[in-house]
Amino acid sequence: MEFGSHLKEWRGHRRMSQLDLAVAAGISARHLSFLETGRSKPSEGMILRLASVLDIPARDQGTLFSAAGYRPRMATRPAAGLEAMPPAVAHAIRLMLDRHDPYPGLVFDHQYTVLLTNPAFAALVEATDVPLKPGQNFLDAFLGAESVRALVINWEAAAADLVQRVRTEAWLQGPRSPLQRRLERLVADPTVAKAIEKHPATDRLPVLPIELRLGEAELRFITTLSTFGSTQDALVEGVLIESFFPADEATRRFFEQGNEARG
Repeated sequence: MEFGSHLKEWRGHRRMSQLDLAVAAGISARHLSFLETGRSKPSEGMILRLASVLDIPARDQGTLFSAAGYRPRMATRPAAGLEAMPPAVAHAIRLMLDRHDPYPGLVFDHQYTVLLTNPAFAALVEATDVPLKPGQNFLDAFLGAESVRALVINWEAAAADLVQRVRTEAWLQGPRSPLQRRLERLVADPTVAKAIEKHPATDRLPVLPIELRLGEAELRFITTLSTFGSTQDALVEGVLIESFFPADEATRRFFEQGNEARG
């Protein structure tokens, strides 16, 4: 695909007219039209300016540079795992996850594939036999696995909130987001569709409340999602850290006692 076609596709995805984008980028609508039709070739600086206005992720900025005939300034593919990231970045992510112990935490990429879990989360996975080990997909498991649906007491509300959050992330990723395709497949499941219909507008706090049934115990968490990465580095862009915090005293004691037992 030529540069102009990429640019037009992104502009349409962001719901901007040529005039909107031209004004925001500080250029004439005529010049933008020439860029989209291929009558003008963009400079590298122009690509960066337009990418900034359109909030294009780093990996897709690299594709724009290639389409315009330039060497990409950024990688066009995210790292397949922590071992492929810059060592200092991988160390920082591991440190953040380790410091969250004794409470569960995990790291996944921009498509929600699990990259790493801490000991508390790994112990939870082993105790429940849910498919959430490194290499498996968090969305596939949470929205599609019967074992997770049976484990999460408030699954319907949590699933609806998760879908809402991921839809926003997928839109930000752009018109060809693999995350959007994955989400479309999952929400086609009648059980997921029913959950969304039943909870079309929950409170949707900045955190995601989760209630788990583990044997005789009921564990209550709030989870927070942190983004690790730079818009200038496709290797780490979109890496997410999900942290589980106890929402009551019983849950806090459960994990702190479990940590003592593991120690």
